[in-house]
Amino acid sequence: MRVTRGGFNMSPAVVKTDLTDGQYQDAFQDLTRVKGMRLVEICGYEVNGQARYSAIWEPPHGLDPVQDYITKHAMSPTDYDLLNDQWWIQGYRPVRVNCYSVGDKTLIAFIWASDPGLNDQQTNIGRPNILNLAQHLREVRAQGARIVDIDCYTSWEPNPDYLGPGPAPLVWVTRFASIWAPADGRDWDVSLPANSDVYQAEFNRQIDLGRFPARVSGFNLGGKQHFVALFEELRGNARQARHGRSSVNYDSDRLQFESTNWRQIAVGGYSVGHGTGAVQRFNPIWEYRDANTVIPGLAATFMRDFEVPGLSLAVAKGGRLVYAAGFGLADKTTGTQVTPSSLFRIASVSKPITAVALMRLAAEGRIHPDEDRVFGPGGRLSALGTPVDSRAAQIGVRHLMEHSCGGWSNAAPNDPMYSKPELSARDLITDVLTHRSLDHAPGTAYAYSNFGYCVLGRIIEEVTTQTYEDYVRQNVLLPCGVQDMFIAGNTAMERRPGEVTYYGLDGDDPYGIPVHRMDAHGGWLATPTDLLRFVVRVDGLPTPPDLLPAEQITYMTTASGLPGSGDYAKGWHVTSDGNWWHDGILEGTASILVRTTDGYCWAAVTNTGRKNSTTSGLDDLMWKIHDRVDVWPTNEPL
Repeated sequence: MRVTRGGFNMSPAVVKTDLTDGQYQDAFQDLTRVKGMRLVEICGYEVNGQARYSAIWEPPHGLDPVQDYITKHAMSPTDYDLLNDQWWIQGYRPVRVNCYSVGDKTLIAFIWASDPGLNDQQTNIGRPNILNLAQHLREVRAQGARIVDIDCYTSWEPNPDYLGPGPAPLVWVTRFASIWAPADGRDWDVSLPANSDVYQAEFNRQIDLGRFPARVSGFNLGGKQHFVALFEELRGNARQARHGRSSVNYDSDRLQFESTNWRQIAVGGYSVGHGTGAVQRFNPIWEYRDANTVIPGLAATFMRDFEVPGLSLAVAKGGRLVYAAGFGLADKTTGTQVTPSSLFRIASVSKPITAVALMRLAAEGRIHPDEDRVFGPGGRLSALGTPVDSRAAQIGVRHLMEHSCGGWSNAAPNDPMYSKPELSARDLITDVLTHRSLDHAPGTAYAYSNFGYCVLGRIIEEVTTQTYEDYVRQNVLLPCGVQDMFIAGNTAMERRPGEVTYYGLDGDDPYGIPVHRMDAHGGWLATPTDLLRFVVRVDGLPTPPDLLPAEQITYMTTASGLPGSGDYAKGWHVTSDGNWWHDGILEGTASILVRTTDGYCWAAVTNTGRKNSTTSGLDDLMWKIHDRVDVWPTNEPL
């Protein structure tokens, strides 16, 4: 599961212009191969007789992700045509195509991607004469398809209109390349070649019809600048476009739009003139990606794909709440809607809460995780029985926090937390301790253990003489400004006011499990906003002030390094670049809590869940939101 990606937390998009061949290859190596960003735009053009390139990279979820892609920035048409069939057989489909000339050579820059959603996407390999554009558009519509990319260019080649005698003279011929896909219901159109003034009038007409530029292609025709553009009905984000911009004007445009949070989605670089007289021009397009436009569509897709009745999520940036919303149904019978204040079971997102409670006690000198033993003589819970396995006497608090106690893992069907539901947590510990041996010596192997965190809850009770719930509410949650988090009940009758109804998948019964006994490892109820109130006060970031000293935060988020532990620390997964996270899954529930090194925190919960599926989908959803939203509707203290 690729949760809270490692590597880099990057800016929404990176735009590079006027790169030489070497500079482009260096940028591709750095942004694509090293930082994992996705190339979404590449165009070549001629400047003073030399090739130049402009490109846009998005973060991995900046657009709908693809499995992988093939891209070249300077391939000959002959090689391109030869390799098309091979790419097609391998499952790749065209995404972007750009043709350009340098001197008397025509070259192609392109992106082909491998993704099931692109299976019917096609391109016109022959690159017809511009005179055939209108006919091509009619044919595409007749196929029930729509244009998704178009590029016009000039090629130095024999005059196609020459009738002899002798070899045809070489002339500049204007051609076009396009990509089309099955129609998806949106209105679209492609303008025919026009000079700047005529194109501007066509642009205004298309805007009045509710269509906006998705691609603008500039080229030479009869020695003058001309433009062809793909217009389409907008589905969400507002757009702004410019055409025929000089480098100076384009740079000014970029400063203006970037300063007001518009994201560039096209550069549209092309040449005016040829050879040493060639100069660059640009047809850029920007989008305004605000949360209220972007997130509802992403949420709806996630809920459809994962059969989720109700979803709640919240996002913080710089320690302040920037978004919170509920989607779908809290209860399918009554039709009650999910709101930001709806309570959800959060499953294993409870573990970071327990870890912080332990670190609070450690900061006060009441617990010493590296020294304190749990079972056997002198152990914190020695009264709960004599271990059947003598090695259990070596289990320390740190081992339980890191899932390295040596056994009692949650691997099905042996998770102790699902056995003997009639027993209290303390009685269950006695039963397991006196009947089940360890698999490994403590501290030598990683094995994720819900039971281990149940034991940690009892240690908190032993040290504080309070119930686990009372101690955490009073000493962790209330100092974070959280008043309405509770340990969940087991049955539908025990639902709290405002709590959602849970729905099982694949025969699961959300009300047939001992959730209340799962308190310290998976029993909390919360809203995403309250989870953010908690996490921003333990995140090690400047604001708001943290509940824990820096020493305890560092200890809590230092990975164990044990074989098989991946990136698990103490109650948190951590990544090499400083992201922290935990997810959770129970019958009828999925959850995720994330803290990123670039200052974001988020939480999301659902009222259904499928193991090894829904949490991965939640992770993907929230990273899409992080990567695609540039403008947030609120900025409130948590």
